[in-house]
Amino acid sequence: MKYMCIARPGPLPPSPDQFDAALEWLQGQLDDGTLDCLYGFLEGGGVAIANADSHAQALEQMTEYPLYGMVTWEVTPVLAFGEGDEMIRAKLVEAQAAMGGAAA
Repeated sequence: MKYMCIARPGPLPPSPDQFDAALEWLQGQLDDGTLDCLYGFLEGGGVAIANADSHAQALEQMTEYPLYGMVTWEVTPVLAFGEGDEMIRAKLVEAQAAMGGAAA
C-alpha cells in the first residue's frame, strides 16, 4: 500500500542535531525503498510517498521518524493512476441509470 505523508513543522523548531538525525533517517528510507519520493516545502516540512503493508506498519514507520512528535501529520492512502477506475466507472453507470439517465 502507498501513503501520501505530509509533515508540517510544529510550533518549535528542532535542534540542529535533531534536524540532522531526521535528514539521515529520511535518506535511509529513500535508500531502502520505504519512501518512493520525498519533496520539501519552502516553509519547512514536506511530502513523501511511503510504502507499507498495512495502516499499522505505516503508523510504526511514522513513529520512528526522529521528529515524529514535533510535526503535524496528514496521511492519506493513495492508489496508482488507473487503479480502481473500472470500479468507479461502473458505479457512475449505476448512479446515472438510477437517476433515469442513459448509460454510456
